[in-house]
Amino acid sequence: MAIDYQPLYVLSGGMLLQERKLSVVTNNLANADTPSFKRDLLEVSSWYTDMGGKIQDSSPENPTNNFVYPMVVRVFTDLSQGPLRETGNDLDVAIEGEGFFGVRTQEGIRYTRKGNFRLDKEGYLITEEGYRVLDRNEREIKIAGNKVQFDPEGNIYVDGNLQATLGVWNLRNPSKVGFDLFTGEPTPAQNFRIHQGFLELSNVNPIIEMVRLIETSRAHEVYARLVQAVDEVQGRVNTMAR
Repeated sequence: MAIDYQPLYVLSGGMLLQERKLSVVTNNLANADTPSFKRDLLEVSSWYTDMGGKIQDSSPENPTNNFVYPMVVRVFTDLSQGPLRETGNDLDVAIEGEGFFGVRTQEGIRYTRKGNFRLDKEGYLITEEGYRVLDRNEREIKIAGNKVQFDPEGNIYVDGNLQATLGVWNLRNPSKVGFDLFTGEPTPAQNFRIHQGFLELSNVNPIIEMVRLIETSRAHEVYARLVQAVDEVQGRVNTMAR
């Protein structure tokens, strides 16, 4: 068994894990001011081989020949509520509680918490990216009139007349697509309240993420130095053995 390779593979695995963490943390920080952004987190586990009991061959490239090293299981999203900020814009809408707005994209229906809506030249309610917002029957919402009002249940009144009802859905097995769109299995949401003239902010805490960034950067530096030290020691051992 190639015991000499084990420290390098274990330490390299730790260093690669810190690189993945840095990528996630820096993305969270970059979107700390993005409305409705939901922070990402890493789920990590350890690959463990009990003193070589499961070894199939002597190749160090075979993961089963390494004793313990970390593995990224998945990146998942924290869907907790972000704070609400008043904007005074009649087309800014925030969800308090559960649920997502439905929007129509080129890839099909997607879901978002981002409610900084506007009207396109045809009068359809759209997102900042130009996706048309859907009502509870998954129809595109067209505004015909001037003054737009949203009540807490998502009903849309135009010049005092009920014109549509915002679709708000819960998602089973939600999965983030890009920065603020999600896929999943939708069901009508129940426990929510719509706030007109408000936006939901990111749920990223910049102070916590900065602390994580510093910790992760230092950990990566330690792993890199240890890899270099082990490599140098191994080089000396190989030289002496010749």
